[in-house]
Amino acid sequence: MPKYSEQDLKYAAEFRDEIHREALAIVRRARPLVTEVIDRHPVEDYFQEHWDYPGMWYPMVAVPYGYKSRKALVDQIVSDTLSGNAPEKEPALRDAAGRNNVSNRLEAKPDDDSFYALIAEYPDTVVDYCIVNCERYCGYESHRGALKTAFDMLCEEWEGDPASAVGKKISAEEQFSPDCPEGKLNYRKAFLCPPHQNGCTAEDFERVNAALFPNGTGGLEVYEWDTGWSDYFDEGHEWWGALCLTVYDRTLERFVVITASATD
Repeated sequence: MPKYSEQDLKYAAEFRDEIHREALAIVRRARPLVTEVIDRHPVEDYFQEHWDYPGMWYPMVAVPYGYKSRKALVDQIVSDTLSGNAPEKEPALRDAAGRNNVSNRLEAKPDDDSFYALIAEYPDTVVDYCIVNCERYCGYESHRGALKTAFDMLCEEWEGDPASAVGKKISAEEQFSPDCPEGKLNYRKAFLCPPHQNGCTAEDFERVNAALFPNGTGGLEVYEWDTGWSDYFDEGHEWWGALCLTVYDRTLERFVVITASATD
């Protein structure tokens, strides 16, 4: 994985912000209340390798690989956003002062929940979990609210701004699948294949998820979030990877927030 300096990442983030503003302006023509766009690419994707003197590869800020032009990238972001991954704010979710109150409808479950007792049997896992009850589910904004609630609990020693995170809806099957592409990280791979072996087996993975999702995965709605918004994920960015998921279980009316970040 290429090494990027803080300055490199700053330039890439600024370029990504420009792309987002351009896409948002287009989205707002159809949905004026949308406040953010969905970008499937983390800031680290906004580089291309450039061969230059004295015969070395250098990272260059550019649109991610796979797009023929800046316009093609903007069009993709607009399409993803309009497809329903970033719904408009609902007036009913605001209090009398006009403040968004989604977070008031979310509550992290206490540490004596039976799942936390179970996961304590796996002290070497690099995956962190937080179960969040949801009083009223409101799509994308509830997912973001669950992310903030979990971050406040799990990451007291870390800095970050969950409000700046960008999520995209993905299939649950993708995260539970043993077929994870090389260079990518899904939930199953994060649990079973950390940088240092932890002895966990496929049976352990199934046991943990039977406790998390006792009614199966058919009723799950999953959002995957970029990981550039908190230093919690810095270690994973070195090479192994970083993962941030909010999983809403419609059958239980609750979220499971899953995060992972590790290095050697």
